[in-house]
This record gives sequence, structure tokens and C-alpha cells, in this order.
Amino acid sequence: VVGLAGGPAKTRRVRADGAALAVDYTAPGWAAEVRAGLGGRAATIVYDGVGGAVAREAVALLGPGGRHLVFGWSAEGIGDGRGYVVEGVSEPVLGPELVRRGGGLRALEERALAQAARGRLRPAVTRFPLAAAAAAHRALENRGTVGKVVLEP
Repeated sequence: VVGLAGGPAKTRRVRADGAALAVDYTAPGWAAEVRAGLGGRAATIVYDGVGGAVAREAVALLGPGGRHLVFGWSAEGIGDGRGYVVEGVSEPVLGPELVRRGGGLRALEERALAQAARGRLRPAVTRFPLAAAAAAHRALENRGTVGKVVLEP
């Protein structure tokens, strides 16, 4: 697993969460660092929550049959103006084969919840009071958050 994050604090978090390689996508030459970390192999899946130029560079790391899964974008959007178009994920990424191998969707949910109960899955959440919604938006726009942003009443 290679984790990309924006800035040193976020890459430390990615490394602490278990990525074999954590790379700062705001640093020049990050894609070359990923290529070197992959040891000449192509990436098989890109989970993209950033979009824009970062997405275009990440997609270039994919090999034949690779997948680019989009779950949001904090940058200027997706596409490069040359016909590259990405459809957003509108259905669960778990395909029928993975669900069957995992014992069914309910079994996968139970496994995930058990891992969370043991502390092995730690959701990344940044909380703001509802009264600070404008500050939350600014933090999102400036990539000053980690994980999901929750406004608490």
C-alpha cells in the first residue's frame, strides 16, 4: 500500500496507519518517488479523493487493467481536457465476486466492525462545531483536514 497525503503531518499519519510507503503529493517529483517505491511495478488501484493534477499523475502510475476509483475531489476536478473522463462511484465498490469470497456483504460488515472494535480500524474524522461551518469549509479548501469532516450541532 502506497499512501499519498498533502504535507509532512499527513504523510506521518499515513505511515502510522500502516502504509508501506507514504508520499507527499505536494512535493515536486512525488510520482517518481512512488514509481521507485513500487520497484518498477505499476499500480493496480488508485483511490482518488483529490482529483485534478494529482489524479492525472496518479492515473499515469496505473498498469494495464488498473482501476481509478473516485470518491471525491478537493482539487479542481477530474479530467485533462484530452478526453480523459472519470465517472464517479455511485455503487458500492464491492463487486459480486468480492462479496461472495468474503461471505456476503453482512459478513464483510461484521469483519470491519470487529476490526474497529479491536482498534485496528481508526476512522479519520475532523470535527467542527456547527457554528464554525465557514471555518470547516476554509479548512477543507486549504486541505487542512484529515479524513471526513463532521459538523457537530
